[in-house]
Amino acid sequence: DRRLRGGVKFKDADLIGIPVRVTVGKKALAEGNVEIKLRAESQSQKVSVKKAADKTVELVNSLKEKLNR
Repeated sequence: DRRLRGGVKFKDADLIGIPVRVTVGKKALAEGNVEIKLRAESQSQKVSVKKAADKTVELVNSLKEKLNR
């Protein structure tokens, strides 16, 4: 991975069109959470680590459905 700050990497992800971002940060992880952000939304969602994979799959499937309409 590149040795750049998180904000730069997040901006790059938005620019190339990555639709879902999962952020594992120290503070959220200490609370047992990760943050999931959709590119099209301004706010991220805190999701428990245990539910993060399922929630990410759910969001990706929802985005796929919207594209196929």
